Amino acid sequence: MTNCKPFCINALTISDAWFQLIYNILDNGYIQKIQHGSFENEQYRIQYPGIAVYIEKPWQDIVPQIPPHLCIPSPTSMEYIENYFIDYLMNPELSENETYRYSSRIHNPMPNKGTQLDRVIELLRKTPLTNQAIIEVGTPIDLDVCYGNDGKLDPPCLRLIDFKAVPSEDELFLTVTVYFRSWDLWAGFPTNLGGIELLKQYVCSETGLKNGSMYAYSAGAHIYGYQEELVKLRTLKYE
Repeated sequence: MTNCKPFCINALTISDAWFQLIYNILDNGYIQKIQHGSFENEQYRIQYPGIAVYIEKPWQDIVPQIPPHLCIPSPTSMEYIENYFIDYLMNPELSENETYRYSSRIHNPMPNKGTQLDRVIELLRKTPLTNQAIIEVGTPIDLDVCYGNDGKLDPPCLRLIDFKAVPSEDELFLTVTVYFRSWDLWAGFPTNLGGIELLKQYVCSETGLKNGSMYAYSAGAHIYGYQEELVKLRTLKYE
């Protein structure tokens, strides 16, 4: 029987967390045939039963570094992360055939005034010790209305972005917690968290809070079969 305990890590940076997760997935994950969603009936996943990640300083060392002698590209770059932040976390305008993007949910207009992000910033300004500064990316109707570029249903992987101001040494530090229903660890993890770290920094600039740590959870964190050799190369885990 597959070990169903979550894999928990404490990391200093996003790059550190990424390496710990890919280093351990071959020993702690299980093989899942993809029956629905991306690469349906074409690929397999090696997936953790669950992950819980704490990152102390997510603003440092965001981009995973690949030793040059391995001759494989880094899964992301700072330029790509910055463009991801601008286009997919801050720009709500949809391209042709797009049914959603994270930013269209983050900046979704609220019934009274402003957007979800506006409300979060307002709450943190007025009542920084609130438990209500949360952005819901997922909605109940996603399973019927969200289509990917391949024309198949593909609801958002990112479901929640939860901001908390935590007191420490007479100052308030802004933390962020995210939950992903499904998560590509090789390429998605560092780009997603890098962009969310930039979003947290933006919220800090708007609220006057100090920049703090990051928490990330997923019950579907995985690598794809075609990434297995890349993981073995990077982690030096050859059979």
